[in-house]
Amino acid sequence: MIMNKWMSKLSLKKMTTLLVLMSVIVSLIACATLLNLYVLERENNVVKEKLKNIGRMVAKDPRVINEVENDSSSSAIQDYTLEVMESTGVSFVVVLNNELIRKSHPDESVIGKPFSNIEDAKKSLDGSEHFSRQVGVLGEGTRFFTPIWNKEGQQVGIVCVGYVQKTINKELWNAQKNLLLGLGFGLFVGILGALYLAQQLKKILLGLEPKQIVANIKERDIIIDSVGEGIIAVTPDRKILLQNLNFTKLIKNAKFTGDNMKDGYLDKDIFSTFFCEVFTTGKSISNHVIVVNQFEFIVNIQLIYIENRIYGAVATLRDQSEMQQLIRELSGTEQYIDTLRAQNHKFMNQLHTILGLIELEKYQDVAHFIRVLNADYHREIGFVSDKVKSPAVAGFLLGKTSELKEQGVKLTIDSDSYFPNIKMGEMLHDLLLSMGILLDNAKEAMALTSIKQSTIFLHYDEEEEVILIEVKDTGIGMDEGLMERIFERGFSTKGGARGYGLDAIQSIVKQYHGLVDVQSEVGNGSIFRMEVPYKRRNIDD
Repeated sequence: MIMNKWMSKLSLKKMTTLLVLMSVIVSLIACATLLNLYVLERENNVVKEKLKNIGRMVAKDPRVINEVENDSSSSAIQDYTLEVMESTGVSFVVVLNNELIRKSHPDESVIGKPFSNIEDAKKSLDGSEHFSRQVGVLGEGTRFFTPIWNKEGQQVGIVCVGYVQKTINKELWNAQKNLLLGLGFGLFVGILGALYLAQQLKKILLGLEPKQIVANIKERDIIIDSVGEGIIAVTPDRKILLQNLNFTKLIKNAKFTGDNMKDGYLDKDIFSTFFCEVFTTGKSISNHVIVVNQFEFIVNIQLIYIENRIYGAVATLRDQSEMQQLIRELSGTEQYIDTLRAQNHKFMNQLHTILGLIELEKYQDVAHFIRVLNADYHREIGFVSDKVKSPAVAGFLLGKTSELKEQGVKLTIDSDSYFPNIKMGEMLHDLLLSMGILLDNAKEAMALTSIKQSTIFLHYDEEEEVILIEVKDTGIGMDEGLMERIFERGFSTKGGARGYGLDAIQSIVKQYHGLVDVQSEVGNGSIFRMEVPYKRRNIDD
Protein backbone atom coordinates (compact mmCIF):
# COMPACT_ATOMS: atom_id res chain seq x y z
CA MET A 1 0.00 0.00 0.00
CA ILE A 2 2.79 2.42 0.94
CA MET A 3 4.74 1.39 -2.16
CA ASN A 4 1.72 2.12 -4.39
CA LYS A 5 1.28 5.59 -2.87
CA TRP A 6 4.98 6.28 -3.30
CA MET A 7 4.93 5.10 -6.92
CA SER A 8 1.85 7.19 -7.71
CA LYS A 9 3.73 10.35 -6.69
CA LEU A 10 6.55 9.72 -9.18
CA SER A 11 6.56 11.43 -12.57
CA LEU A 12 6.41 9.31 -15.71
CA LYS A 13 10.08 10.01 -16.44
CA LYS A 14 11.22 8.95 -12.98
CA MET A 15 8.92 5.93 -12.93
CA THR A 16 10.13 4.75 -16.36
CA THR A 17 13.78 5.25 -15.38
CA LEU A 18 13.26 3.40 -12.11
CA LEU A 19 11.44 0.47 -13.73
CA VAL A 20 14.05 0.11 -16.50
CA LEU A 21 16.89 0.30 -13.98
CA MET A 22 15.25 -2.29 -11.77
CA SER A 23 14.82 -4.57 -14.77
CA VAL A 24 18.44 -4.06 -15.82
CA ILE A 25 19.78 -4.57 -12.29
CA VAL A 26 17.74 -7.74 -11.74
CA SER A 27 18.84 -9.06 -15.13
CA LEU A 28 22.48 -8.23 -14.44
CA ILE A 29 22.38 -9.81 -10.99
CA ALA A 30 20.84 -12.98 -12.40
CA CYS A 31 23.40 -13.07 -15.21
CA ALA A 32 26.25 -12.31 -12.83
CA THR A 33 25.19 -15.07 -10.47
CA LEU A 34 24.99 -17.64 -13.25
CA LEU A 35 28.25 -16.47 -14.82
CA ASN A 36 29.98 -16.44 -11.47
CA LEU A 37 28.91 -20.02 -10.79
CA TYR A 38 30.12 -20.96 -14.23
CA VAL A 39 33.46 -19.16 -13.68
CA LEU A 40 33.96 -20.83 -10.30
CA GLU A 41 33.20 -24.26 -11.69
CA ARG A 42 35.40 -23.64 -14.70
CA GLU A 43 38.31 -22.36 -12.61
CA ASN A 44 38.03 -25.33 -10.28
CA ASN A 45 38.11 -27.67 -13.25
CA VAL A 46 41.09 -25.80 -14.72
CA VAL A 47 42.93 -25.98 -11.38
CA LYS A 48 42.24 -29.68 -11.01
CA GLU A 49 43.26 -30.41 -14.59
CA LYS A 50 46.46 -28.41 -14.14
CA LEU A 51 47.31 -30.16 -10.89
CA LYS A 52 46.64 -33.56 -12.47
CA ASN A 53 48.90 -32.84 -15.46
CA ILE A 54 51.76 -31.46 -13.31
CA GLY A 55 51.51 -34.31 -10.79
CA ARG A 56 51.64 -36.97 -13.52
CA MET A 57 54.53 -35.19 -15.23
CA VAL A 58 56.58 -35.11 -12.02
CA ALA A 59 55.71 -38.74 -11.21
CA LYS A 60 57.06 -39.89 -14.63
CA ASP A 61 60.31 -37.93 -14.45
CA PRO A 62 63.28 -40.43 -14.35
CA ARG A 63 65.15 -38.37 -11.78
CA VAL A 64 62.23 -38.51 -9.38
CA ILE A 65 61.71 -42.25 -9.95
CA ASN A 66 65.44 -43.09 -9.42
CA GLU A 67 65.87 -40.90 -6.35
CA VAL A 68 62.70 -42.22 -4.68
CA GLU A 69 63.42 -45.87 -5.61
CA ASN A 70 67.01 -45.68 -4.31
CA ASP A 71 65.88 -43.66 -1.29
CA SER A 72 68.57 -41.09 -2.06
CA SER A 73 68.98 -38.03 0.11
CA SER A 74 70.40 -35.83 -2.64
CA SER A 75 68.89 -32.47 -3.51
CA ALA A 76 68.05 -33.47 -7.08
CA ILE A 77 64.32 -33.97 -6.36
CA GLN A 78 64.12 -30.71 -4.39
CA ASP A 79 65.81 -28.73 -7.15
CA TYR A 80 63.56 -30.24 -9.79
CA THR A 81 60.32 -29.65 -7.85
CA LEU A 82 61.30 -26.04 -7.14
CA GLU A 83 61.92 -25.56 -10.83
CA VAL A 84 58.47 -27.04 -11.61
CA MET A 85 56.78 -24.80 -9.03
CA GLU A 86 58.42 -21.72 -10.50
CA SER A 87 57.52 -22.56 -14.09
CA THR A 88 53.93 -23.70 -13.46
CA GLY A 89 52.90 -21.42 -10.60
CA VAL A 90 51.65 -24.18 -8.31
CA SER A 91 51.98 -23.61 -4.59
CA PHE A 92 53.80 -26.84 -3.76
CA VAL A 93 55.14 -30.08 -5.23
CA VAL A 94 55.81 -32.73 -2.59
CA VAL A 95 57.42 -36.09 -3.41
CA LEU A 96 56.85 -38.95 -0.92
CA ASN A 97 58.27 -42.45 -0.72
CA ASN A 98 56.12 -45.42 0.22
CA GLU A 99 56.74 -44.64 3.91
CA LEU A 100 55.21 -41.21 3.22
CA ILE A 101 58.48 -39.42 4.05
CA ARG A 102 58.90 -36.11 2.23
CA LYS A 103 61.67 -35.99 -0.41
CA SER A 104 60.82 -32.43 -1.45
CA HIS A 105 58.85 -29.47 -0.10
CA PRO A 106 58.78 -25.68 -0.49
CA ASP A 107 59.76 -25.53 3.17
CA GLU A 108 63.09 -27.37 3.26
CA SER A 109 62.86 -27.76 7.08
CA VAL A 110 60.19 -30.42 6.71
CA ILE A 111 62.09 -32.53 4.13
CA GLY A 112 62.77 -36.01 5.53
CA LYS A 113 59.75 -35.80 7.83
CA PRO A 114 56.45 -37.68 7.47
CA PHE A 115 53.61 -36.10 5.45
CA SER A 116 51.30 -33.83 7.48
CA ASN A 117 48.13 -35.82 6.74
CA ILE A 118 49.04 -39.50 6.67
CA GLU A 119 45.46 -40.67 6.16
CA ASP A 120 44.97 -38.50 3.09
CA ALA A 121 48.23 -39.64 1.50
CA LYS A 122 47.62 -43.36 2.24
CA LYS A 123 44.69 -43.32 -0.22
CA SER A 124 47.19 -43.35 -3.10
CA LEU A 125 49.40 -46.17 -1.79
CA ASP A 126 47.15 -48.62 -3.60
CA GLY A 127 48.09 -47.02 -6.92
CA SER A 128 45.02 -44.72 -7.24
CA GLU A 129 44.79 -40.96 -7.81
CA HIS A 130 42.63 -38.53 -5.90
CA PHE A 131 41.94 -34.87 -5.08
CA SER A 132 41.50 -33.48 -1.60
CA ARG A 133 41.09 -30.21 0.18
CA GLN A 134 42.94 -30.16 3.51
CA VAL A 135 44.94 -27.92 5.78
CA GLY A 136 48.65 -28.54 5.46
CA VAL A 137 51.92 -26.86 6.43
CA LEU A 138 51.29 -24.01 3.98
CA GLY A 139 47.65 -23.67 5.02
CA GLU A 140 44.35 -24.73 3.45
CA GLY A 141 44.60 -25.83 -0.14
CA THR A 142 43.49 -28.11 -2.96
CA ARG A 143 45.90 -30.97 -3.83
CA PHE A 144 46.25 -33.91 -6.14
CA PHE A 145 47.88 -37.24 -5.28
CA THR A 146 49.28 -39.58 -7.97
CA PRO A 147 51.55 -42.73 -7.54
CA ILE A 148 55.16 -43.06 -8.78
CA TRP A 149 55.91 -46.28 -10.74
CA ASN A 150 59.35 -47.75 -11.52
CA LYS A 151 60.27 -49.58 -14.71
CA GLU A 152 59.08 -52.89 -13.28
CA GLY A 153 55.67 -51.41 -12.64
CA GLN A 154 56.08 -51.29 -8.89
CA GLN A 155 54.87 -48.27 -6.88
CA VAL A 156 57.82 -46.58 -5.23
CA GLY A 157 56.24 -43.35 -4.01
CA ILE A 158 53.63 -40.59 -4.31
CA VAL A 159 53.62 -37.09 -5.81
CA CYS A 160 51.39 -34.44 -4.18
CA VAL A 161 50.83 -31.23 -6.17
CA GLY A 162 48.59 -28.41 -4.95
CA TYR A 163 47.52 -24.80 -4.62
CA VAL A 164 46.99 -23.02 -1.34
CA GLN A 165 43.55 -21.33 -1.10
CA LYS A 166 45.06 -17.84 -1.30
CA THR A 167 46.49 -18.62 -4.71
CA ILE A 168 43.16 -20.12 -5.87
CA ASN A 169 41.29 -17.05 -4.60
CA LYS A 170 43.67 -14.83 -6.50
CA GLU A 171 43.06 -16.77 -9.70
CA LEU A 172 39.31 -16.63 -9.13
CA TRP A 173 39.43 -12.87 -8.54
CA ASN A 174 41.35 -12.37 -11.78
CA ALA A 175 38.63 -14.31 -13.59
CA GLN A 176 35.78 -12.47 -11.81
CA LYS A 177 37.30 -9.04 -12.29
CA ASN A 178 36.51 -8.99 -16.01
CA LEU A 179 33.01 -10.23 -15.25
CA LEU A 180 32.42 -7.37 -12.78
CA LEU A 181 33.78 -4.84 -15.25
CA GLY A 182 31.33 -6.16 -17.83
CA LEU A 183 28.46 -5.93 -15.36
CA GLY A 184 29.40 -2.37 -14.47
CA PHE A 185 29.46 -1.39 -18.13
CA GLY A 186 26.08 -3.07 -18.63
CA LEU A 187 24.62 -1.12 -15.70
CA PHE A 188 25.99 2.14 -17.12
CA VAL A 189 24.44 1.40 -20.52
CA GLY A 190 21.17 0.47 -18.77
CA ILE A 191 21.07 3.82 -16.96
CA LEU A 192 21.65 5.72 -20.21
CA GLY A 193 19.02 3.61 -21.98
CA ALA A 194 16.51 4.19 -19.17
CA LEU A 195 17.02 7.96 -19.29
CA TYR A 196 16.73 8.01 -23.11
CA LEU A 197 13.60 5.84 -23.08
CA ALA A 198 11.97 8.03 -20.42
CA GLN A 199 12.77 11.15 -22.46
CA GLN A 200 11.32 9.65 -25.65
CA LEU A 201 8.14 8.52 -23.86
CA LYS A 202 7.75 12.03 -22.50
CA LYS A 203 7.96 13.45 -26.03
CA ILE A 204 5.53 10.88 -27.46
CA LEU A 205 3.01 11.67 -24.71
CA LEU A 206 3.41 15.44 -25.33
CA GLY A 207 4.88 15.97 -21.89
CA LEU A 208 1.75 14.69 -20.14
CA GLU A 209 1.75 12.50 -17.06
CA PRO A 210 -0.41 9.33 -16.97
CA LYS A 211 -2.90 11.00 -14.59
CA GLN A 212 -3.23 13.94 -16.96
CA ILE A 213 -3.79 11.62 -19.93
CA VAL A 214 -6.54 9.72 -18.07
CA ALA A 215 -8.14 13.00 -16.98
CA ASN A 216 -8.03 14.35 -20.55
CA ILE A 217 -9.64 11.20 -21.94
CA LYS A 218 -12.42 11.37 -19.34
CA GLU A 219 -12.96 15.07 -20.06
CA ARG A 220 -13.07 14.38 -23.81
CA ASP A 221 -15.67 11.62 -23.34
CA ILE A 222 -17.80 13.89 -21.13
CA ILE A 223 -17.58 16.74 -23.64
CA ILE A 224 -18.45 14.72 -26.76
CA ASP A 225 -21.31 13.00 -24.94
CA SER A 226 -22.63 16.45 -23.96
CA VAL A 227 -22.74 17.65 -27.58
CA GLY A 228 -26.27 17.73 -28.99
CA GLU A 229 -25.24 16.23 -32.33
CA GLY A 230 -24.34 12.61 -32.87
CA ILE A 231 -20.60 12.24 -33.51
CA ILE A 232 -18.91 9.28 -35.20
CA ALA A 233 -15.38 8.97 -36.60
CA VAL A 234 -14.27 5.95 -38.65
CA THR A 235 -11.43 4.75 -40.88
CA PRO A 236 -12.00 3.63 -44.49
CA ASP A 237 -12.11 -0.01 -43.27
CA ARG A 238 -15.04 0.82 -40.89
CA LYS A 239 -12.96 0.85 -37.69
CA ILE A 240 -14.55 3.21 -35.15
CA LEU A 241 -12.19 5.89 -33.88
CA LEU A 242 -14.72 7.78 -31.76
CA GLN A 243 -18.45 7.97 -31.13
CA ASN A 244 -20.73 9.59 -28.56
CA LEU A 245 -23.97 8.55 -26.90
CA ASN A 246 -26.13 10.80 -29.09
CA PHE A 247 -24.96 8.95 -32.20
CA THR A 248 -26.19 5.68 -30.70
CA LYS A 249 -29.53 7.30 -29.82
CA LEU A 250 -30.02 8.73 -33.32
CA ILE A 251 -29.18 5.40 -34.97
CA LYS A 252 -31.65 3.69 -32.66
CA ASN A 253 -34.35 6.24 -33.52
CA ALA A 254 -33.70 5.66 -37.23
CA LYS A 255 -34.39 1.93 -36.62
CA PHE A 256 -31.27 0.61 -38.30
CA THR A 257 -31.19 -3.17 -38.28
CA GLY A 258 -28.21 -4.90 -36.68
CA ASP A 259 -25.65 -3.76 -34.15
CA ASN A 260 -24.20 -0.36 -34.97
CA MET A 261 -20.85 -1.35 -33.46
CA LYS A 262 -19.46 -4.88 -33.38
CA ASP A 263 -15.88 -5.67 -32.32
CA GLY A 264 -14.98 -2.01 -32.74
CA TYR A 265 -16.26 -1.76 -36.35
CA LEU A 266 -19.23 0.19 -37.70
CA ASP A 267 -22.15 -1.74 -39.18
CA LYS A 268 -21.87 -2.10 -42.98
CA ASP A 269 -25.29 -0.56 -43.68
CA ILE A 270 -24.62 2.48 -41.50
CA PHE A 271 -21.15 2.91 -43.02
CA SER A 272 -22.58 2.68 -46.54
CA THR A 273 -25.34 5.20 -45.74
CA PHE A 274 -23.12 7.93 -44.31
CA PHE A 275 -19.50 7.38 -45.37
CA CYS A 276 -19.42 5.44 -48.65
CA GLU A 277 -19.81 8.54 -50.84
CA VAL A 278 -17.18 10.53 -48.92
CA PHE A 279 -14.48 7.86 -49.14
CA THR A 280 -15.34 7.14 -52.79
CA THR A 281 -15.20 10.76 -53.99
CA GLY A 282 -12.63 12.03 -51.49
CA LYS A 283 -14.78 15.11 -50.86
CA SER A 284 -16.33 16.28 -47.60
CA ILE A 285 -20.05 17.08 -47.45
CA SER A 286 -21.86 19.83 -45.58
CA ASN A 287 -25.50 20.12 -44.45
CA HIS A 288 -26.48 17.05 -46.43
CA VAL A 289 -29.95 15.61 -45.77
CA ILE A 290 -30.11 11.82 -45.50
CA VAL A 291 -33.42 10.03 -44.99
CA VAL A 292 -33.43 6.60 -43.31
CA ASN A 293 -36.71 4.81 -42.59
CA GLN A 294 -38.58 8.18 -42.82
CA PHE A 295 -36.12 9.64 -40.30
CA GLU A 296 -34.24 12.68 -41.60
CA PHE A 297 -30.63 13.50 -40.68
CA ILE A 298 -28.69 16.67 -41.34
CA VAL A 299 -25.16 15.35 -41.88
CA ASN A 300 -21.77 17.07 -42.01
CA ILE A 301 -18.78 14.85 -42.82
CA GLN A 302 -15.15 16.01 -42.88
CA LEU A 303 -12.25 13.86 -44.07
CA ILE A 304 -9.28 13.35 -41.75
CA TYR A 305 -5.84 13.57 -43.36
CA ILE A 306 -2.51 12.39 -41.93
CA GLU A 307 0.59 13.13 -44.00
CA ASN A 308 -1.62 14.05 -46.99
CA ARG A 309 -3.35 10.68 -46.93
CA ILE A 310 -6.97 10.00 -45.97
CA TYR A 311 -6.89 8.46 -42.50
CA GLY A 312 -10.62 8.54 -41.80
CA ALA A 313 -13.68 10.76 -41.56
CA VAL A 314 -15.71 12.36 -38.78
CA ALA A 315 -19.45 12.94 -39.11
CA THR A 316 -21.90 15.00 -37.10
CA LEU A 317 -25.56 14.03 -37.28
CA ARG A 318 -28.53 16.13 -36.22
CA ASP A 319 -32.18 15.17 -36.14
CA GLN A 320 -33.85 17.08 -38.98
CA SER A 321 -37.02 17.50 -36.90
CA GLU A 322 -35.10 19.68 -34.43
CA MET A 323 -33.92 21.93 -37.24
CA GLN A 324 -37.39 22.06 -38.76
CA GLN A 325 -38.87 23.07 -35.42
CA LEU A 326 -36.30 25.86 -35.13
CA ILE A 327 -37.07 27.05 -38.67
CA ARG A 328 -40.78 27.07 -37.91
CA GLU A 329 -40.29 29.10 -34.75
CA LEU A 330 -38.05 31.61 -36.51
CA SER A 331 -40.40 31.88 -39.48
CA GLY A 332 -43.41 32.27 -37.19
CA THR A 333 -41.66 34.98 -35.23
CA GLU A 334 -40.84 36.81 -38.44
CA GLN A 335 -44.49 36.59 -39.51
CA TYR A 336 -45.69 38.05 -36.23
CA ILE A 337 -43.16 40.89 -36.40
CA ASP A 338 -44.17 41.81 -39.96
CA THR A 339 -47.86 41.77 -39.01
CA LEU A 340 -47.27 43.98 -35.98
CA ARG A 341 -45.15 46.36 -38.06
CA ALA A 342 -47.94 46.71 -40.67
CA GLN A 343 -50.56 47.28 -37.98
CA ASN A 344 -48.32 49.86 -36.37
CA HIS A 345 -47.87 51.73 -39.67
CA LYS A 346 -51.61 51.71 -40.36
CA PHE A 347 -52.45 52.86 -36.84
CA MET A 348 -49.85 55.67 -36.96
CA ASN A 349 -51.17 56.90 -40.34
CA GLN A 350 -54.70 57.03 -38.98
CA LEU A 351 -53.56 58.89 -35.86
CA HIS A 352 -51.65 61.42 -37.97
CA THR A 353 -54.76 62.03 -40.10
CA ILE A 354 -56.96 62.62 -37.04
CA LEU A 355 -54.30 64.85 -35.46
CA GLY A 356 -54.04 66.95 -38.62
CA LEU A 357 -57.81 67.41 -38.83
CA ILE A 358 -57.93 68.46 -35.17
CA GLU A 359 -55.17 71.03 -35.67
CA LEU A 360 -57.17 72.43 -38.62
CA GLU A 361 -60.25 72.48 -36.35
CA LYS A 362 -62.14 70.27 -38.80
CA TYR A 363 -64.03 68.56 -36.04
CA GLN A 364 -66.89 67.37 -38.23
CA ASP A 365 -64.34 65.75 -40.61
CA VAL A 366 -62.72 64.11 -37.59
CA ALA A 367 -66.02 62.60 -36.55
CA HIS A 368 -66.79 61.50 -40.11
CA PHE A 369 -63.30 59.90 -40.51
CA ILE A 370 -63.67 57.99 -37.26
CA ARG A 371 -67.13 56.73 -38.31
CA VAL A 372 -65.67 55.53 -41.64
CA LEU A 373 -62.82 53.75 -39.84
CA ASN A 374 -65.27 52.17 -37.45
CA ALA A 375 -67.54 51.01 -40.28
CA ASP A 376 -64.62 49.58 -42.29
CA TYR A 377 -63.28 47.85 -39.21
CA HIS A 378 -66.62 46.27 -38.34
CA ARG A 379 -67.18 45.27 -41.95
CA GLU A 380 -63.81 43.51 -42.12
CA ILE A 381 -64.15 42.00 -38.65
CA GLY A 382 -67.69 40.85 -39.38
CA PHE A 383 -66.76 39.13 -42.63
CA VAL A 384 -63.71 37.41 -41.20
CA SER A 385 -65.37 36.36 -37.94
CA ASP A 386 -68.30 34.95 -39.92
CA LYS A 387 -66.01 32.76 -42.05
CA VAL A 388 -63.30 31.99 -39.52
CA LYS A 389 -64.32 30.75 -36.05
CA SER A 390 -60.79 30.54 -34.66
CA PRO A 391 -59.87 33.89 -33.03
CA ALA A 392 -56.18 33.29 -33.60
CA VAL A 393 -56.63 32.62 -37.33
CA ALA A 394 -59.08 35.53 -37.70
CA GLY A 395 -56.66 37.90 -36.00
CA PHE A 396 -53.82 36.64 -38.16
CA LEU A 397 -55.79 37.18 -41.38
CA LEU A 398 -56.85 40.70 -40.39
CA GLY A 399 -53.28 41.63 -39.57
CA LYS A 400 -51.94 40.00 -42.72
CA THR A 401 -54.56 41.78 -44.87
CA SER A 402 -53.45 45.15 -43.49
CA GLU A 403 -49.77 44.27 -43.92
CA LEU A 404 -50.15 43.19 -47.57
CA LYS A 405 -52.40 46.15 -48.35
CA GLU A 406 -49.70 48.49 -47.11
CA GLN A 407 -47.23 46.71 -49.44
CA GLY A 408 -49.52 47.07 -52.45
CA VAL A 409 -50.97 43.55 -52.41
CA LYS A 410 -54.69 42.91 -52.09
CA LEU A 411 -55.53 39.87 -49.98
CA THR A 412 -58.98 38.40 -50.48
CA ILE A 413 -60.56 35.79 -48.25
CA ASP A 414 -62.66 33.45 -50.38
CA SER A 415 -66.37 33.87 -49.60
CA ASP A 416 -66.78 30.08 -49.42
CA SER A 417 -64.17 29.78 -46.70
CA TYR A 418 -64.95 28.18 -43.39
CA PHE A 419 -62.44 27.45 -40.65
CA PRO A 420 -63.43 25.78 -37.34
CA ASN A 421 -62.44 26.90 -33.91
CA ILE A 422 -59.23 25.12 -33.03
CA LYS A 423 -57.86 25.37 -29.53
CA MET A 424 -54.46 26.96 -29.20
CA GLY A 425 -51.73 24.36 -29.54
CA GLU A 426 -48.84 23.16 -31.67
CA MET A 427 -51.07 22.31 -34.63
CA LEU A 428 -52.67 25.77 -34.75
CA HIS A 429 -49.25 27.35 -34.51
CA ASP A 430 -48.02 25.22 -37.44
CA LEU A 431 -51.08 26.11 -39.55
CA LEU A 432 -50.61 29.84 -38.90
CA LEU A 433 -46.95 29.47 -39.84
CA SER A 434 -47.88 27.67 -43.06
CA MET A 435 -50.42 30.35 -44.05
CA GLY A 436 -47.88 33.07 -43.37
CA ILE A 437 -45.22 31.38 -45.50
CA LEU A 438 -47.64 30.80 -48.40
CA LEU A 439 -48.90 34.41 -48.34
CA ASP A 440 -45.36 35.82 -48.17
CA ASN A 441 -44.27 33.63 -51.08
CA ALA A 442 -47.32 34.81 -53.03
CA LYS A 443 -46.40 38.43 -52.32
CA GLU A 444 -42.82 37.90 -53.55
CA ALA A 445 -44.06 36.05 -56.67
CA MET A 446 -46.13 39.15 -57.57
CA ALA A 447 -43.27 41.62 -57.10
CA LEU A 448 -42.82 42.05 -60.85
CA THR A 449 -46.49 41.88 -61.91
CA SER A 450 -48.84 44.80 -62.37
CA ILE A 451 -51.79 43.03 -60.76
CA LYS A 452 -51.00 42.05 -57.20
CA GLN A 453 -53.89 40.07 -55.85
CA SER A 454 -53.78 37.06 -53.57
CA THR A 455 -56.67 34.86 -52.49
CA ILE A 456 -56.78 32.54 -49.52
CA PHE A 457 -59.34 29.78 -49.15
CA LEU A 458 -59.82 28.01 -45.81
CA HIS A 459 -62.13 25.06 -45.48
CA TYR A 460 -62.87 22.19 -43.12
CA ASP A 461 -64.39 19.01 -44.64
CA GLU A 462 -66.69 17.51 -41.99
CA GLU A 463 -66.89 14.10 -43.67
CA GLU A 464 -63.21 13.67 -44.54
CA GLU A 465 -62.13 15.48 -41.36
CA VAL A 466 -59.54 17.45 -43.29
CA ILE A 467 -58.47 21.09 -43.09
CA LEU A 468 -57.81 22.62 -46.50
CA ILE A 469 -55.68 25.74 -47.00
CA GLU A 470 -55.32 27.15 -50.50
CA VAL A 471 -53.41 30.27 -51.53
CA LYS A 472 -53.69 31.67 -55.07
CA ASP A 473 -51.64 34.51 -56.52
CA THR A 474 -51.34 36.47 -59.76
CA GLY A 475 -47.56 36.10 -59.84
CA ILE A 476 -45.14 35.14 -62.59
CA GLY A 477 -45.73 31.39 -62.17
CA MET A 478 -43.27 28.51 -62.46
CA ASP A 479 -42.25 25.92 -65.03
CA GLU A 480 -42.20 22.16 -64.30
CA GLY A 481 -38.46 22.08 -63.63
CA LEU A 482 -38.78 24.74 -60.95
CA MET A 483 -41.84 23.13 -59.35
CA GLU A 484 -39.89 19.89 -58.87
CA ARG A 485 -37.32 21.67 -56.69
CA ILE A 486 -39.24 24.27 -54.69
CA PHE A 487 -39.65 21.95 -51.70
CA GLU A 488 -35.92 21.21 -51.46
CA ARG A 489 -34.35 22.57 -48.32
CA GLY A 490 -32.10 25.54 -49.09
CA PHE A 491 -33.28 25.92 -52.71
CA SER A 492 -34.48 29.40 -53.66
CA THR A 493 -34.59 31.54 -56.79
CA LYS A 494 -34.11 34.61 -54.60
CA GLY A 495 -30.54 33.76 -53.52
CA GLY A 496 -29.05 34.32 -50.10
CA ALA A 497 -29.95 32.29 -47.01
CA ARG A 498 -33.40 31.40 -48.31
CA GLY A 499 -35.28 28.26 -49.29
CA TYR A 500 -36.49 27.10 -45.87
CA GLY A 501 -40.15 28.14 -45.88
CA LEU A 502 -41.64 25.54 -48.24
CA ASP A 503 -39.34 22.92 -46.71
CA ALA A 504 -40.86 23.77 -43.31
CA ILE A 505 -44.39 23.43 -44.76
CA GLN A 506 -43.51 20.03 -46.21
CA SER A 507 -42.17 18.97 -42.82
CA ILE A 508 -45.38 20.15 -41.10
CA VAL A 509 -47.54 18.24 -43.58
CA LYS A 510 -45.47 15.07 -43.03
CA GLN A 511 -45.76 15.46 -39.29
CA TYR A 512 -49.58 15.47 -39.47
CA HIS A 513 -49.73 12.90 -42.28
CA GLY A 514 -51.19 15.37 -44.74
CA LEU A 515 -50.17 16.48 -48.22
CA VAL A 516 -49.13 19.60 -50.08
CA ASP A 517 -49.55 20.33 -53.79
CA VAL A 518 -48.74 23.13 -56.21
CA GLN A 519 -50.22 24.11 -59.57
CA SER A 520 -48.55 26.80 -61.61
CA GLU A 521 -48.27 28.15 -65.12
CA VAL A 522 -45.68 30.60 -66.30
CA GLY A 523 -47.28 34.02 -66.53
CA ASN A 524 -50.56 32.96 -64.87
CA GLY A 525 -49.64 32.64 -61.22
CA SER A 526 -49.61 29.69 -58.82
CA ILE A 527 -51.94 27.83 -56.48
CA PHE A 528 -50.56 26.16 -53.32
CA ARG A 529 -52.85 23.71 -51.61
CA MET A 530 -52.25 21.83 -48.37
CA GLU A 531 -54.47 19.33 -46.58
CA VAL A 532 -54.07 18.32 -42.96
CA PRO A 533 -56.23 15.70 -41.17
CA TYR A 534 -58.06 17.05 -38.11
CA LYS A 535 -60.72 15.54 -35.85
CA ARG A 536 -62.99 18.13 -34.22
CA ARG A 537 -63.16 17.85 -30.47
CA ASN A 538 -64.35 20.37 -27.87
CA ILE A 539 -65.13 22.97 -30.51
CA ASP A 540 -67.03 26.08 -29.76
CA ASP A 541 -68.44 27.60 -32.95
